[in-house]
Amino acid sequence: MKNDGKNSDNEAVPDLSSLNGLLYKDLFDGMIQQAPVGMYILTGWSYSYVNQHFCELIGYSEKELLNGDVTLPDLVHSEDLPIIRTRVVADTGSLDAYARYRLRVYKRSGEMMHVEVHSTKKRLHGQDVLFGTVIDVTAEITAALRLTENEERLNSLFAYNPDAVFTFDLEGNFITANPGCETLSGYSIPELLQLSFIPLIVSEDLPVALLHFGNALRGVAETYELTITRKDGEKRNLLVTNFPMKSGGQIVGAYGIAKDVTDAANHKNLLEELVFFDPLTRLPNRKLFEDRLKQAIEASLPHEPQPTVLFLNLDRFKFINDSFGHRFGDAFLKEIAQRLLATVDSPNTVGRFVGDEFAVLLPNHAKERVFHLAERLNESLAEPFEVLGHSVSISASVGIAFSCGSKESVEGLIKKADTAMYYTKKHKTHNYAVYSEELDQRSAYKLSIERELKTAIAKQQLVLYYQPIVALPNTKLSAMEALIRWNHPDLGMVPPDHFIPVSEESGQIVAIGRWVLYTACLQNKAWQDQGHPPIKICVNISTIQLHQPNFVQTVKSVLEETGLDAKWLELEVTESILLEETDSLKQSLCALKELGISLSIDDFGTGYTSLSYLRQFSFDRIKIDRSFIEDISNELKGKAITSTIISLAHRLGMAVVAEGIEDEAQLAFLQSERCNEGQGYYFSRPLPAELHDLPRLFNPSRI
Repeated sequence: MKNDGKNSDNEAVPDLSSLNGLLYKDLFDGMIQQAPVGMYILTGWSYSYVNQHFCELIGYSEKELLNGDVTLPDLVHSEDLPIIRTRVVADTGSLDAYARYRLRVYKRSGEMMHVEVHSTKKRLHGQDVLFGTVIDVTAEITAALRLTENEERLNSLFAYNPDAVFTFDLEGNFITANPGCETLSGYSIPELLQLSFIPLIVSEDLPVALLHFGNALRGVAETYELTITRKDGEKRNLLVTNFPMKSGGQIVGAYGIAKDVTDAANHKNLLEELVFFDPLTRLPNRKLFEDRLKQAIEASLPHEPQPTVLFLNLDRFKFINDSFGHRFGDAFLKEIAQRLLATVDSPNTVGRFVGDEFAVLLPNHAKERVFHLAERLNESLAEPFEVLGHSVSISASVGIAFSCGSKESVEGLIKKADTAMYYTKKHKTHNYAVYSEELDQRSAYKLSIERELKTAIAKQQLVLYYQPIVALPNTKLSAMEALIRWNHPDLGMVPPDHFIPVSEESGQIVAIGRWVLYTACLQNKAWQDQGHPPIKICVNISTIQLHQPNFVQTVKSVLEETGLDAKWLELEVTESILLEETDSLKQSLCALKELGISLSIDDFGTGYTSLSYLRQFSFDRIKIDRSFIEDISNELKGKAITSTIISLAHRLGMAVVAEGIEDEAQLAFLQSERCNEGQGYYFSRPLPAELHDLPRLFNPSRI
């Protein structure tokens, strides 16, 4: 308070302005020291003041910074020092008093961080002074760098992706398109950006494309196939994935990725053609016929006409084929197929099973119509055929089987029609016969087979024959296939196709299969112990065996008991196994592969396998059915089919074995097509192990 002279004492009066100044100074110092940003005063190259946060930021104490122990070159990255030098050295008047810049500085720990400096330069008491703030922006810089890197990666993925990558607006117009779009469509990117996707899609696939595009705009990602027309008019098959494009939480369009699958689709169609259609007549084969019959049975209604199968076997065809030759026989079968198609109306199915066996499926015909059709079929076949300059007539034995309802099995109904057909052929009482229990002339024989088979192993009536499989480049032995035989004291040598189906129906195949597996592995190990080069032993397994929960363990136990290494065992499955797409089947096949066992598909081309199964189960080999090999010598389409199968198998990384090689011409063709291996009577018929001359088989050139 200011003194007014009225106080008689010399009492000291406090100076309020001084007190306020001290208060503000303390407050100011406290704010500076406790500020959440680093603050500094720089005189020349030395710090004359730093606050607490500045020290915490870089890890040095105030004393180290102020007494010159730590200098600017110690703190600032060498590449950023010129920025500081410019601010320190340059004349005050030649610079803006205020500047903002970013530096890389090192902490005491050696860790580098990014800081943003707000610097003001003044001249005080004849000296240039820099003061300002320092803020840690490392997180911001790091995030920005990551964002830039991510953008670069995304741009690379977009620009260099060999597939077509694009975006659409809500109307389906192209917003962006990568170079892959140009390659795929034939249009340049500027041209595409003036189009919507609609003109590119073939008309029949446009509804599908619009549906999936609409789903993408509703937030649903989907993958589907369609066909486009390129700018040059060529059609390409695409595998397309659409998914929503969002901005600010809203769907503003759709992303798309398209892969050209034309070649794969063509290969798939070609293989499926081999799988589902008879290569000679182009009729549905047994697989496709059975599939349609299964659908017909499932769709049948209790009080409506049930599905019916007509089984046809051509009479005297073998005589005609032998008389005129196989070329004539094949041409004749083609003509018969066309006449059957002309007689049987759609949507009924005419199929060819094998040889001179045909079948007709009638999904919902009344019995009177079925009998009438059976008569018409024979009347139609009785009309003379003009084939390669010859006029030929023929008849057919027809068996008819009516489904008994939804519990009817596909295989059972076909067997019934087959049984009725054999009755017709045997008795010739009529052009057709209808199945009944009394007609099944083989029932007694089958029961006898089933009964006697139960003791066949114990009585040592089962034996294994072995047929060599040779490497076709040099015809040296590379494997042996084990083939079961039943030498019954009364029935004689029972063919496998007589007792194996019976054993599968009765469940005896499990015990028989283990015996075959054990005996074959033991024999292969014996050959190895005799000093022969190791080869694979090939053993056929059935669906029943594969479905046994302990089958994989059974195989493992057999290998342990016989001492045979798993790599010298190959299990052959028939194509019919792959019809049963069950988890247990998949697990068994995968577990067998994990043991180191090879897997092959037997009788390939007879009508079951699809490309997806070959890829899914990683088979090592396929065995081309002998029917295609037979056609090689007859200059038929067997050559083209065989060549195609070999090529496709090799492209899928599988070896190929040709079955049924019987002459030099077949061998020469297969060698020219780079078929890996072969077997057949040309090399050796199946023989007991002791009758094989293994030294000759391993070294054919020495004989």
